[in-house]
Amino acid sequence: MFTHLEYIDGSSDKFWEISTNGKSHTVSYGKNGTSGQSKTKEFDSEEECEKDAKKLINEKIKKGYSEDGTSGSKRI
Repeated sequence: MFTHLEYIDGSSDKFWEISTNGKSHTVSYGKNGTSGQSKTKEFDSEEECEKDAKKLINEKIKKGYSEDGTSGSKRI
């Protein structure tokens, strides 16, 4: 799974993305136009990894992130 979200509002122009690979996921975030920062987290199972990734995606959407940078209410 790979999800890329953006938040563009006033002076904010940032991205957040997550990709899963087996029992781990990597979150990358930062200002649009930069490579940003990345953090990888390991889990005991692929199911736990997917569940956590979906939870993080929904948290970002609640904060106003969307696929095109405008506020949306898409949930995974």
